[in-house]
Amino acid sequence: MNEIPLVTSETDLAVFLILSGLTLLEIQYEPRSNGRKRGIFVFQPDPRLLDLKNLFESGQASINYADFKQKKSDLMDRLMKELP
Repeated sequence: MNEIPLVTSETDLAVFLILSGLTLLEIQYEPRSNGRKRGIFVFQPDPRLLDLKNLFESGQASINYADFKQKKSDLMDRLMKELP
């Protein structure tokens, strides 16, 4: 089976996937009509991707809020530093 990477612009989902041990390959930047750019998170293919995404979107994901908050702050810092 040919696995494809998960691509999302949802920061909270990206943070959850990182905390779940998935590999963030890169952040791409997409221009928007307001002149700002949107970060697009690209994750390495992994058999757990869809299950984790569904768990998060259904509200059944279990997270440590302190870890989530710190990882989100780190990711937002990276997002801003890498802006083209």
